[in-house]
Amino acid sequence: MTIIEVPGPTGDAVKDTAAIKTAIQQANAAYLKDPLKAQVKVQLQEGTYVVTGDKDNPSVGPVELLSGVELTGFGTRGSTIKLEDHFDARINGIVRTALTDVENVTVSNLVIDGNRANNQGHQAGFICGIKENADGEEQRNITIDGVEVMNCTAYGINPHEITYNMVVKNSVAHNNGLDGFVADAVIGGTYENNVSYDNDRHGFNIQNATKDLVLKNNEAYDNGYGINPATGLVWGGAGITIQRGNIPPEGSSTIPWVTNIQITGGSYHGNNKEGILVKLSDKVTIDGVDVYGNLRQGVRIEGSTNTTLQNSEIYNNSQELHNEYDEVSIRLRNDFTDGNAQKFPYTYYSTDTQILNNTIYANGPVKARYGIREEPTNDDGGATRTTLQNNTVTGMATGGISVPNYSEVITGTAGNDVIAGSTGGEQMKGLGGDDTYTVNHSKDVVVEVAGEGANDHVLSSITYTLTANVEHLTLEGAKVSVDGKGINGYGNELANRITGNHLANELNGLDGNDTLDGGGGNDILDGGNGNDTYRVDSTGDVIVEKASSGLGGTDTVESTVSYTLSAQVENLFLMGSANINATGNSGANRLTGNSGNNVLNGLGGSDLMTGGLGNDTYYVDHTGDVVSEADGGGTDTVYSTLSLTLGQFVENLVLQETAVSGTGNTLNNAITGNDAANKLSGGAGNDVLSGGLGNDTLDGGADTDTAVYAGTRASYTIGGTSSERTVAGGSEGTDTLRGIEIIQFSDGRLVGDVWEPMPIDPGPVNPGPVNPGPTDPVPGTPEQPVVTSMKGDSRDNTVRGDSEANIVKGLGGNDRVYGRSGDDKVYGGSGNDRVYGDAGNDAVYGDSGSDRVYGGSGNDKVNGGSGNDYLSGGAGSDAFVFSSRLGTSSTDRKVSFDTISDFNVKYDNLWLDNAIFKKLGAGSTANPGALDREFFTTGSKAREKDDYLIYNKKTGVLSYDADGSGSKEAVEFAQLKKGLALSHKDIFII
Repeated sequence: MTIIEVPGPTGDAVKDTAAIKTAIQQANAAYLKDPLKAQVKVQLQEGTYVVTGDKDNPSVGPVELLSGVELTGFGTRGSTIKLEDHFDARINGIVRTALTDVENVTVSNLVIDGNRANNQGHQAGFICGIKENADGEEQRNITIDGVEVMNCTAYGINPHEITYNMVVKNSVAHNNGLDGFVADAVIGGTYENNVSYDNDRHGFNIQNATKDLVLKNNEAYDNGYGINPATGLVWGGAGITIQRGNIPPEGSSTIPWVTNIQITGGSYHGNNKEGILVKLSDKVTIDGVDVYGNLRQGVRIEGSTNTTLQNSEIYNNSQELHNEYDEVSIRLRNDFTDGNAQKFPYTYYSTDTQILNNTIYANGPVKARYGIREEPTNDDGGATRTTLQNNTVTGMATGGISVPNYSEVITGTAGNDVIAGSTGGEQMKGLGGDDTYTVNHSKDVVVEVAGEGANDHVLSSITYTLTANVEHLTLEGAKVSVDGKGINGYGNELANRITGNHLANELNGLDGNDTLDGGGGNDILDGGNGNDTYRVDSTGDVIVEKASSGLGGTDTVESTVSYTLSAQVENLFLMGSANINATGNSGANRLTGNSGNNVLNGLGGSDLMTGGLGNDTYYVDHTGDVVSEADGGGTDTVYSTLSLTLGQFVENLVLQETAVSGTGNTLNNAITGNDAANKLSGGAGNDVLSGGLGNDTLDGGADTDTAVYAGTRASYTIGGTSSERTVAGGSEGTDTLRGIEIIQFSDGRLVGDVWEPMPIDPGPVNPGPVNPGPTDPVPGTPEQPVVTSMKGDSRDNTVRGDSEANIVKGLGGNDRVYGRSGDDKVYGGSGNDRVYGDAGNDAVYGDSGSDRVYGGSGNDKVNGGSGNDYLSGGAGSDAFVFSSRLGTSSTDRKVSFDTISDFNVKYDNLWLDNAIFKKLGAGSTANPGALDREFFTTGSKAREKDDYLIYNKKTGVLSYDADGSGSKEAVEFAQLKKGLALSHKDIFII
C-alpha cells in the first residue's frame, strides 16, 4: 500500500487544513493511475490538527475525501481533526466526501472534534453522499472504522443524500448537538459495533429512503437529554430511530419509506424517550436486542408495516413515570405536511406486526403499564394486525398484554398463539399449539380441543375457572373482590399449574396433580384430589387437603419461609438459601432443608429429615425418624428424646427428656447427656462428651476424646486409672470414663496425668442442651459447639463472637467463623473457610483459600480475599470488596474469581481497590470515589480506549480491561447474575 505522510500538526488552521488537503489530492492522483490496486493511505501524525472551512459555502468541507483514499490517524485514535474556535458558520461535514463522483474511501483510527464549546451554528462531524444528478455521479463503498466523533453542534456521523454500500464500524459518537449516527438515503451497508451516547437527540437515526441496511451489535445510551436551542426545551430522543421524515410542503404522501432494516444484537438503554422507535417504515426486523431503562417505551412501532420484534429482552422501561408507558407499544401514525397538524393529514396503521419469543419484564419500583400493548385506535375495521407468539411478560403495573381484537370470535393458528381479549367478551380459540390467552371480562370464553397443545395458559385479571383442556392459570393485576380480598383461580380435571398475584388469593386445583403458587399475600391453597404441590412464600398461606379415602394423594409443600405442615400434607421442602425451619405434623413426613441453616422437626410419625448444605438442627421423637446428611453438608446437631446413634455425616447429639444412650459415628462428635444416668459413646474420631447430671458412663472410643465438666478442677475427685477413671463432684454425679484422653474443666484440662491450666484454646466445648423450639427462628446458625476465645488456631475451628463488637479470627485450618449481633470484623484466615457476619454492620473477610463469605443482615462489607470465593451480602445495603491481586486472561475463573449470589443494583455496591484496578481513579475506604461513567461499558469486550470495566449481561461476568481498548483480553474477576441493570453508579473506588 502506498502511504503519503501528512506533516505534523501546527495548530494553525489554514496550514493544517492545506497540509491534509494536499496529501489527499496526492493520494487520489496515485490511486487514479491504477484504480484496481488498493487504496492509498494518507497518514496523519500524532496530535491535533486544527482546520477551517468556507463560511460562504457550507458544502465545502475543511477535509474533503476523494476516491481511493484512506485517511487514517496515528495509532489508536492518536490523531484529532478539530474545528477552529469561533468558526460560527454552517459546515456540512468537518470531514466529508467531495461533492462529486467518489468511491472506495476509508476514514479510520482518528478523532473528529467539533469544538462545540467554542462554536455556534450547524456543524456536522462527517458527511458523505450525493443527490441523483444529470452527470450520473454517485458515492459508493464508503467505510468509517474506529473513528470517534464528538462535540459537534449538529450530527456526528451523517451519510446524507445517497450513499451506496456504507460501512460504519467500531466507532463512537458522543456529545453532539443532534444525532450520533445517521443513515439518510443509505442504500445497502452495515453499522456494526458502534457506541452512541450523550448526544442531544437520537443515538442512531435511520431515515429518508434508507434501505437494505444491517445494524449489528451497536449500543446507544443516555441520548436525548440536550436542549433544543430553538425552543429552550429538552430535545428528547431514542436510542435508535427508524423513520421517514415529514411530508414536504406540497403534500405528497409518496416519498419513500425506510425499508428492509435489520437490527441484530446490541443494547439500547437509558435514553430520554424510546429505546427503539420504528415510525413510517417497512420490513424492519429487530432480533436479539436488550432494551432497558429508557424513560418512555422500550420499543415503539408507529404507522409501520411488516415489523418483527423477536428473541429480545425488554425490561424496566417507562422510567419517566410509573404505569404511564408500555414496554412494547403498537400504534397508528397521523402524519401532517411539514409536521403541521392543520395541513393534509394522513393516517397510517401499524400492520403485519409480529412480536415473537421475547422476554419482557419489570422488576423495579417504576414499572411499565403493559408489556405489549396495541392501541385500540390502530383499527381500520379488519382483524387484528398483530401476531404474538411465545413471549414471556411479567411484572407490569396494569397487565401483561393488551392487544385489541376486532371480532367476537378470535381464532389462533396451528402454532403457539398469544390471544388477548378486548374490553368486551370474546370467544377465543387457539386451535393447535401451546396457546396463551389474556382474559379480562367475565364473558370471555376460552375454547381448547383435547390433544391440541399440552401447555395452554390463561392470564386472567378476574376470578377465573379453567375450561376443559386448558392446563395453566396465572392471576394478574391488582383487582380485589367486594370483600377486599384478591381474585381467585380454579382448575379443572387436568394437572394444573395455578399462580396467584400479589394479593390474597384462593386457589383450588380440583382434580389432577396440581401445582399451586399463591404469589404474594396470605393465600388459601386447596389442591383437591391428586398428588399436589404447593409453593408457599408467606407464613399466612393456608393449605387445605382432603382427609378421607386417600383422594388427597401425597402432597408436597415447597416453602421459602419457615413453615408447619397442615393436616394431610406429607412432604415439605425448604427452598432458597435463607435460614428457615420445617415442622411436620402427626403423620409420616418427609422434611428437606435448603442450603441455609435449618431446624427440622417432624413431630409425630416416622419422619425422614434431610438437611442440605447448612448447619442444621434435627428433632427426633419417634423410633422411625431418620436423619439424612451428605458429606460436606455443614455441622449438624440432633436433639433426641430417644436413645440414638448418630447417622453418617451428622456431628452432634443432645439427649432430651428421658433418653438414656447416645452414640457417635466416625466423625468428631459432640454428645451431650441430660439429667438421667446416660451412656455416651463417641466411637471413632476426636469426640467431646458431656454427661450433664446423673451418674454417667462416657466412652470416647478410638482417637483423642474429651470429657467436659462445668466446674473447676478442685471441685471434683478423680479416681481409677487412665484406662477407666471416675469423676465425682459438683452436681453432675459420679461418672465413669473409658477411652477418654482429656478431661476439660472450667480452669484448665487434664491431658493424661498432665495438668494444663487456662488460658488455652480448649477445642470444641458443647454448651449442653439447648432447645430453641421446633419452629422458632434461629439467628445465624443453630447453637453448636463453640470456642471460648475469639480466635482459632491451625486446626479446623468453629469460632464465634458474642453480642459485642468483636474481632473474630479463624487463623489456620478450614474454619467456621461467626460474628454475632455486634458490628463485627470476622476473618477466615488461611484454609477454605465459612465466614458469617450475622446481625450488625459487619466486615467479613475470607482471606486466603476458597471461602464462602456471608454478610447476614445489616449493611456489610464482604471481601472474599484471594482465591475463588462465594459471596453473599444478605439483607441490607452491602459493599462487595475486591482488593486481592487478579489473575490474567489465561487464568480466568481460576485465580481470584468470586461469585456474588445476591447482588442487588438497588441496594448494593462494588468497591474496587485502586492498588489492583489502577486505571479507575482515586478513593479510599473512608471516602470511596465514584466510578467515571466513561470507564464502564456493557457487552463482551471493551470498545473505547477507556472501557476498563465490562459487564456482560448475557453471562453475568464482570471483567477488568487494563488497557481499556480490547487490544488485550480482559480479566474476568466476578460472576454476578445475568441481565442486571448494572451501571457505573453501582461501582466505587477505594
